[in-house]
Formats: sequence, structure tokens, C-alpha cells
Amino acid sequence: MDVTALALALMELLGGPGTALVIAAEAVFPPVPGEVLLPFAGVSAAATGQSVLVPLAWTTAGSVLGGLAVYGVGRALGLRRTRALVRRLPLLEERDVDAAMRFFARWGFPAVALARFVPMVRTFISIPAGIERMPVWLFALATGLGSGIWNAVFVVAGYLFGQAGGELLEGFVRSYSAIVAVIGVLALVGFSLQRLRTRRDRPDAAPSASDAQPPQERQEPQEPPPPREPTPGREPGAPSTLEE
Repeated sequence: MDVTALALALMELLGGPGTALVIAAEAVFPPVPGEVLLPFAGVSAAATGQSVLVPLAWTTAGSVLGGLAVYGVGRALGLRRTRALVRRLPLLEERDVDAAMRFFARWGFPAVALARFVPMVRTFISIPAGIERMPVWLFALATGLGSGIWNAVFVVAGYLFGQAGGELLEGFVRSYSAIVAVIGVLALVGFSLQRLRTRRDRPDAAPSASDAQPPQERQEPQEPPPPREPTPGREPGAPSTLEE
């Protein structure tokens, strides 16, 4: 059973709470195809005579719940431990963390809201929000606003298809699921090849001449010898007995 079929079975078994759980899992684990599952929430609501607002509320709640989970991870780890974790992950580098932090620092609330429209990005934007300790209520508001708009597009489309005939939508979504999976794999392969090429072409930092030679010991400046005190009984400047 693939991920999509398992998620659909959970949504059918648990109803609204199952839908929220699946969408929350998509926010934490991006390979779960959220855009494929959202229309089915609308179809189920149309089939049972529910208002379209019901699946929209459940899916948005799931998006906020999943976003808060990732936000909590970023807040608990902090920037230093997040960097240390990224160094151990393949295909990721510390500069990726720096780019995400700069993006969030520049845009803040709009960054969190608009990131809900982009798969994968919607997951990772929650980490810098947690690291920067964005107020929880503000993060939840931004996530709910962006997710509500994004989810509504798919839920309403599924609801309308469900009223017209769910069989048509089912065939379309299954084809769409396969297309999304292929695009996701191709995108991952392309990103991996690009990152590996960048690492291979990156010149190693060659040691400079000053670095290659061992540092020389610093020589302290020598003080001039103190002047000799004149011999008692002889005027200063007079020649000594040896000089005579």
C-alpha cells in the first residue's frame, strides 16, 4: 500500500480527525501528498451532505498542528544545534540554514503565510520561525491564514467534483498523484546532482604562504646596556687607567 492509499484509508476511517492527522503529517513529512489528499476531503464532505466549511476547518487545523510541531523542533534546537544537525544530513549545508534565517528575518509573518503555498518550503519555514522564537499565536495565525487559502482551492474543487460525480475526480486525482510523485523524484534527483556538482567544483582552500610556514618566535627588542657609573675619585669623561 502506497502513502496515498494509506492516507486515504485513514481519512475514510477516522473522518475529520483523520483528515487533520494526515494533513499534519504532510506538514512534518513532506513526501505525504497533501495536494492529492485535499480534494478527497471535499469529495467526502459532498458525499455525506456536509458543508464545505467542515473539511476546510479540519484540513486547516491539521496544517497548523503540523506547522507547530516543526516550529517546536526549531525552537527546542536553536540555531547552534540546528547547524550541527544539518552538518550530519546529506545534501544539506549550513548555508541553507543561513538562507532560511535571512529569508525569515526579512519577511517574517508574510514568509510563514506565503510559504504554505509551496510544498517542502512550508515545512522548512517553520524551523527559522521557531529558532527566532516567533510568538506562537502569531505563527499559528500566519500558518492558518496561508493554509486556509491554499487548502480552500483544493477542498472546494473536490467538493464541486463530488457533487458532480466522485468517480471522475477519483480517476483524475490518482493520475495527478502519479504525476506529482514523478515530478518530486525528478526534482530530488536534480537537486542532488546540482548539490554534488557544486561540492565537487568548489576549490579547496589552499594554505597561504604565511600559513605554510611555521610562525617565527617574536623577538623582544633588546634594551641598551645601562651607562657605567664613574669610578669614585675620577671626574666623568676622564680617561680610565686602562685607556691611559
